[in-house]
This record gives sequence, C-alpha cells and structure tokens, in this order.
Amino acid sequence: MLRFVLNHWRRQRFKFILTLVGALIISAGLSLMFNLTDSSQGTVEQTLQKKWSSAYDIVVRPKGSQMATEVSDLLEPNYLNGINGGISFQQYEDIKQMKEVDIAAPIAVMGYANSSVSYKKALKFPTKPGIYRLTSTNYIQNGFTKEQQSQEIIHIAQGTKVSVPQNASFTTNPVEYFQDANARNPALVVAIDPVEEARLVGLDESVSSKNKSRYFSSLDHYEPGNNPSEHIIPVLINPNSFNQGNYEYTIERLDAPFTTEQDQQKLIDELIKKQPKRSIANSALTTYSAKVIQHLTIPMSEVEETYLQQLIEKTNATALGTDELEGAQLLYTSGPLQFKTTNSPYPTRWTTAYEVNSAPIQIKNWTYGKNYFPEHGFRSLESIGRKVKKPKPGEVDTAFPYLSFKVIGLYDPNKINVSKDPLNELPMETYRPSSADLVLDAEGKPVNPAQPIDTSGNPVGLLTSSPNILTTLDSALAVNGKQAISSIRLKVKGAATVSEQSEQLLQDVKKQIEQETGLVATITKGSSPQPVVTKVVDDGKTLGWIEQPWIHIGAAMTIFRETSVGFSGVIFAMLAVAIVYVLATSYVSMLARRKEFAVLLALGWRTKDLYKIVVIEAAILAGFVSVVALLVESIFSYVRNETMNILSLVLIAGFSLLIYLTGAAWSAWTIRQISPYEAIKTGEYAASSHIKLGLRSTFTLALKEIFGKWKRNALSILSIALPTALLTFFLFVTFHLQGVLYTSWLGQFVALQVGPMHYVTMGVAITIAILTTGEIMWQNVTDRRASLAILKAVGWTNRSIRQLILLEGMLIGFVAGLVGLSISYLTIYVLYDLVPWDEPLLIGVSLALPILFGTIASLLPAQIAARVNPYQELKDAG
Repeated sequence: MLRFVLNHWRRQRFKFILTLVGALIISAGLSLMFNLTDSSQGTVEQTLQKKWSSAYDIVVRPKGSQMATEVSDLLEPNYLNGINGGISFQQYEDIKQMKEVDIAAPIAVMGYANSSVSYKKALKFPTKPGIYRLTSTNYIQNGFTKEQQSQEIIHIAQGTKVSVPQNASFTTNPVEYFQDANARNPALVVAIDPVEEARLVGLDESVSSKNKSRYFSSLDHYEPGNNPSEHIIPVLINPNSFNQGNYEYTIERLDAPFTTEQDQQKLIDELIKKQPKRSIANSALTTYSAKVIQHLTIPMSEVEETYLQQLIEKTNATALGTDELEGAQLLYTSGPLQFKTTNSPYPTRWTTAYEVNSAPIQIKNWTYGKNYFPEHGFRSLESIGRKVKKPKPGEVDTAFPYLSFKVIGLYDPNKINVSKDPLNELPMETYRPSSADLVLDAEGKPVNPAQPIDTSGNPVGLLTSSPNILTTLDSALAVNGKQAISSIRLKVKGAATVSEQSEQLLQDVKKQIEQETGLVATITKGSSPQPVVTKVVDDGKTLGWIEQPWIHIGAAMTIFRETSVGFSGVIFAMLAVAIVYVLATSYVSMLARRKEFAVLLALGWRTKDLYKIVVIEAAILAGFVSVVALLVESIFSYVRNETMNILSLVLIAGFSLLIYLTGAAWSAWTIRQISPYEAIKTGEYAASSHIKLGLRSTFTLALKEIFGKWKRNALSILSIALPTALLTFFLFVTFHLQGVLYTSWLGQFVALQVGPMHYVTMGVAITIAILTTGEIMWQNVTDRRASLAILKAVGWTNRSIRQLILLEGMLIGFVAGLVGLSISYLTIYVLYDLVPWDEPLLIGVSLALPILFGTIASLLPAQIAARVNPYQELKDAG
C-alpha cells in the first residue's frame, strides 16, 4: 500500500511538490506561531505582572466629582487636590470595616492658609524730604509668561512742613512703618490618617530624624485654641518649595518739588484739584514720573521656605504656649480644572486632546480684597469664611479659621514609597506637584525641544502644588466638619496578580462601596499614564498646548484581555487556514483520482483499501510537518540559547495530525460516493449550467464556466473566503490592539514586544490562501483541457486563454471577498460586540486581497491553459 502511494506521488510529481510546499509552509507557520505566540504572551504577562502594582488599588471620591473625561477612561493628573470634602467620617469607617479592604487611607484637603513672612528693614528709604512711591508686586509664572498676581502702590511724604488735609493722596506716616518687606504665600494644608498613610506609602519612613523631628503618634491630636476661631493642629512639614514667581518691591522718588513749604502746599493744592476725594490706594500721584531708588526681588520659593523654616524652628514645641505657635488663617479651597474635548492637532501622536479656559475669579464671603489672587484663573475659589451674625464695631462680618501649627517633624516626599516607574505610576499622588511640557506654541507649531512647565503655587493656576503641611484627620473634622474627607485610597486583599480573578475581586469591592455608601469608586490598579495634549486659553488668547501624563484607567487589564483574544485568534486563524488548505487539496486530489479509484473498485479493491491509501498519505505528510517543526524548534532553541520546547513539538505534531486526518476524513467521505460506473463514464461529470448567458465576451464565458461547475467553484470561493475572513479578522485584531496598546505608555512598551508575531502570521496566512486557490484553479484547468483545446482550435489566442483563466480567478476572488467580509464581521461582532463599519480601509483590503489572491493563484494555471495543444488534446479525447 505504501509503494502504491509513493508511485502515485512519483507520477504526479508537480502536484506532489506543491503539496510538500504547502506542508512545509504549514509546518514552519505553526512552529513560528507557537514559538512567537508563547514568547509574546509570556512577555505580555510578565510585563503586566511587574506593572500591575500601584500606589493604591481603588480611589473613592464624593458623588458628583466625576470628570467628563472618565467616559474615555481618563483621569486628570493630581485630580485629588481639586476635591474639597464630600465624604463623611461614617462612610470612611464603613469602608474600613469591609473584609476585602486591607488599607483605607483618606485625604482631607482642608484648604489654603495665608502664610506671611516679614523681612525686617529690607526696604531703605532716604532721609531727604520728598514724595516716595512704594510699589509691591507679586508675579507668578503660569508656565507660559510672567503674570502679575497682585500689586499695591502707596505714596509716602517725608519731611512735611504744612498741614495735610484728609483728601490728600498720600500718607504722612513715618517711613519706619514701611521698611519691612511683607510677603504672603498660600500654603496648602492636607489632613491624613497617620496610621493608614504609613501603611499605604510609608510616610513614617520619610520623616527626618534631625532637630527632634518625628512622625505622628497617638498623642498628636487636635486641640481647641483660646477662641472659637483658633485651632491648634499637629503638623508635618515638607520644607521644599515648588513655587515659581517672585515678589518685587520698588522705592521711587517722585519728580515733584517738595522741599519748601511753598512747594508742598502747591503740590497738595494740585492733587486736591485733580482728585477731590482722597484715595491713597488709587492716588493721582501714580501719573507722576519718578526715579528708582531701590528695587528688591524676593523669590516666592524663598518666602515659602522662610515661613516653613520659622515653623521648623519650633519643631516638637510641646512646651510652648499657644501664643508662641506660628499659624495662619485658612482662607479658601480651589476647584478642579474644567476640560472640554477638542480636535487633536496631531492625532497620530495624541489620540485625545482637551481644552481648558480661564475665567474671572468670583468668590463669596470674602473680605480681603482682590489682591490675594489674579483677576482670571483656571480654577474656581470657594471661601472658607463664615458669616458673623452680629459683628462688633470694627470687626469684619466674615470669620476665617485660624490654624496654630504645632510642628512635630519634617518629611521628604522623595522617600515616600510610591511608584516612579513611568509605565505604571499614578500622577494622582498627594506628595508630588503637577508637571507638564509645552509641546506646541500659540500658533500650533511644535516646540523643539519641549519646554517643561512646573507648578507656580498659584491656587487658581493651571498646575496644582503639592501640600507642604500635613496634619491629622481629627483636625480636618474639627475645622472643616463631618464631611471633610475628599478621597480615600484603598488597597484590596487578594488582588496581587494580574488575572481575571483579581479584576473581578476589585469590581466586587467597587460595587459594594458604591451600593453601601453612595460614593464613586474607581479602580486604579493596573492603570498606566497616557500622553494627552491640552490647549490652554487664557482670557480668550491661546497660550499654547501642553502635554501631560493622564491616567488611563484599567490599561493593564485591557491589554491583558485584548492580547489574550488576539493571541487566541492568531492561533485559531493559523489552524483554520491550514485546515481549509488541506481540505481543498484533498478535494482537488479526489477530483483528479476519482476515475482511478473507480477503476480500482471495479478490479475488486475494497473501500477500506482506499481508506488506507488516504490515511497513509495523511500520516506521511503529518510526519513531514513534525520533522520540519523539529528543525525549526532546534533553530529557535539555538538562537535563543534555550532548551528545546518539547510541549511546542507535541502540540505541533498533534495539530498537524489533526489537520491532515481531517483532510483524510474528507477524502474518505468522497470515496464512499464513488462507484465502478465512474470507470466507464466519459466527459465532464459535472452538471451543465442552466443559466442562459450569451457568450458574447470573455467575461460572459468566465461566468458560464463558474456557474456551470458551481459546486467545485463554490469550494474554490470558500477556500479563499475562509482564509480571507480570518485574515480580515486578524487585521482587525492587529489594528485594534494597536489602538489599545498605543494609548498608554505601558501599552506602547508591550507593543514593541509582540510586533514581529503579527507580520509572520499575516505572511503565512496569505501564502497558504494563495496556495489553496492555485491548486483548485490548477485542477479546474486540468479538467477543462479538452474545452480549452476547442477554443484554441476555433481561433482563440494564448493571450485570450490566459485572460479567461485570470478573469475567472478574479471573479472567484471578488465573490470570496464578499463572503469572507461577512464571516469576519460576524466573528468580530461575536467577540468584540461591535461592527467596524467605519473602517473603509479594512473593507477595501477585505475585498481587494481576495481579488489579488485569485489573480496570483491563476497565473500558473493560466500559463498551463495557454500551453494546451489542440491537436493532442482532441486526439486524446477521441
């Protein structure tokens, strides 16, 4: 029986070579797929496993604090600093008691305190009589320009010899009153739970051991002050300042005579005439020219560090009285930025783009004037002041809490245990300021290199500051009330590894929190930064575009799921294409050997003997595939310097045997329908077409041939349609994965690891599809040699014959494209619950590739058809 098989292959050597080529491609394709898929899947899982950890697993926020950007699974960096209360202490306790919650660390943003520093006798006034102008200006850096935040101008008369009326536009107070340079800075105060914060980020390990510095203990708690507005709170200080900007003080001598009594009286009369109503704040003297006497600049960072240093000097001041403690009024809280979507200037680089606009600052319950903040800002302000029902004479009608700081230690945010890995860090931390890069200028042109933009310390600025003052949670309760907690960061038990089980556990905890507390819970574990570009517009003027690493929620699980589906789809596509190829070649082989088998049956062979022939052929080809796989595996092992993967060999051998035995079963089913009558039957056994087509052109003749042998050509269409459908599905998975992977930095890292597999699979699938189509087209030509000979006998040229066969291949490819597109879109809908109608490129490729496959596969059969010898073929037919 084996000799019979070998003799048959020797007689049909060309088809046998084609069969071996197909087996070789299948073997190499399976080997590469199992190796690359295993390697890529392992790389993805290892990468995700390493990057699965995060500072916290879930963040809980008040209801109504969601951003519009969360629809796109995006959260703004440092968003937590823009939430001011909304979670009650009872809700916090309820969450802590949940059995799956391991750590629950709350943040209570208390607000900005007005810290003040006085530089003694820093301003030098001359003793010479005259009018002097003192201009105090606070400038901040908004990341784009130097912006004036506040300004105060006062005119001081020295050496006055005449009586000054009340409506004069200057003060006659001694210059000693104005020699101190006073500067104030808003300092963000945040309350934490010391025990939970130490467990979450190791805050206790970041505390300095110098100057009696220590961490919070159980003895450190809130104390009431001497009056209802005073609150004594224990604090940890971060002495490092991140503020940008400066304070500028300018002393000028006015170019106005003021030496004699006549000069002074003349100037006073002139001012009264210009400004009948007295106004020192808006004096008419501002229009007078002046000569600069002194200009002093003090950086805001120095002001803040000086103030903090004053606090630090009283570190561990348990023996001090309350009147000796440094403090500040708690003035206001700032809100989050308001983003709206906009078109990305470069969609290939930034898939997502937003726009943020400044607005006039309006604040209620405020008594200190507008020079505490700019006229415009990117954030809203809310006063912490409370209206006084019956203020005493001389008192303001709004009371603000006064915080007396009892410093117990210093901490270094750089020593806090939070991830600094750019692939999985959460730029929503409490301890680090916001940052951004200016990447496009106001005209939208690239800035090379990109300019870094840091926080300015401005509460209504674009980028927020991290807090320099930390206190205990009970202080927030006493000062801000029962709903003072802004957010809660959670660690969950049993979610240590990336898996569907971990994801389900996190989803269950999220659902329980939202159902039992009514708060908003967001899973942050497995998130990764995503570059997002934002257009910054200030007072209607575009300042430029900044890039920031936003938080792509759930990036790791999305990558895990999508790559799992993608890898599974790749293996399935490879096996399905191989099975279709083997089935097609088996069917073609049976078409060619049908009469041969009928003769054998007529000579007395049993059907079982024919079964043995096809089984032996399948076993030999499967063995050939396994041997080639062994060689490929050896090459992989040698190149990688690894031990041979026996499991891959077993799987390849098993799948090869399955593929070729499937083809053998198909052939066996066909053998059952053969009868000895086939041995004496002559002519084409396929039924002729009943479709009436006028044979007026090559096109109509091609249609006649296709419809006339519709069963055979249906198989040909299916043999192209299935590989095309799977190839289309694979292209969708590839581009879909790229869309998933390239949105986050973690995904981009993974994409670099799995890229080669996509191209290998695509090449193997295309090659097998062309081989499948070519073998069927070859058999079509073989069965039509007599009819082709007649066409040539009546005058058809070789070129016309080639065009006919090529046209048939193109028509079969076009129909196969339609069928394949339908199958692939149905598969995509089942697996991804979507139909990509908005992908014209995918549709075009799905239709163009089958036509191309049919054309390429028809080239060799067309050449064979053109070489048909009319005399020889008609003689043999006779």
